[in-house]
Order: sequence, then structure tokens, then C-alpha cells
Amino acid sequence: MFKLLISLALLLWVNTSFAISLIVNDSVSFSPDSSKDIRNIFTLQQTHWENGNKIQVFVFPDDNDVHQQFSKSVTQMFPYQYRRIWDRVTFSGTGLAPTIVNSMEEMLEKVSQTKNSIGYIENIDKHQSIRVIILQGDENEAQ
Repeated sequence: MFKLLISLALLLWVNTSFAISLIVNDSVSFSPDSSKDIRNIFTLQQTHWENGNKIQVFVFPDDNDVHQQFSKSVTQMFPYQYRRIWDRVTFSGTGLAPTIVNSMEEMLEKVSQTKNSIGYIENIDKHQSIRVIILQGDENEAQ
């Protein structure tokens, strides 16, 4: 059974009509200080949580609207930049690219069932098996 999770008070309203929520498994206590913290995880520069556990990253396909909005608005990168980084890591044998999921339901399921995992979704209210971190975006934030 998963614990009931808390929402954190950081909200990102993106230029389209939806918000992006960063989600983590309830085994994770991560709270980002900036978009750079999030970018470091999704670019595989940070591969372990502070407690030493390996981070499991879940993402949507490159052409997915939520992935594109997350990339541009939250981490100030383009999806093709992520793809280059993930391909380099994979082909060099230095790591594994994030796991791709194809729907919001699959993202919620994977993150809720995988310890030490992180992902993102289009805005939701609450879910019983993940902790939602709603992000505040700012174009002027340090990159």
C-alpha cells in the first residue's frame, strides 16, 4: 500500500492552458530549489538522491505536448537537447536513458510503483501513490 501524499506549494502556469506537475514516488523527499535542480536530474547529471539511492527517471516521448512544455518551460531546454544527452549516455555505455511512458495513466502508475522515481504530468489534483510537486516557472530564473 502506498502512503497518502502531500502536494507542495509551487505552481507553474505555462503558456498553454495547462500546468505541469513534477511527481515523485512517496519514497522520495526531493524538493527542488530551482529549475536547475530539476534539469540536473533529467539530463542525468544527478543520478542519485541525497540518500544515495539511484534515481529512476520517467519521461514522455520527444513529440509529446507535455514533454515539450516541461522541457521548455520548466527546464529551459528543448526536447532535442534531452535526446542528444540521453543518446550520448546510452551509446557511450555510461548510463541508461530515462524510461519512456506513453500516457498520463502510465506515468502515474510507473512513478507510484517504482521506488526512487521521478516524472512529470499535466496538472492533477491529488493521487494516492505519488507526491506532487507543483512548480512555479519564471522565465527570468537562473539557468
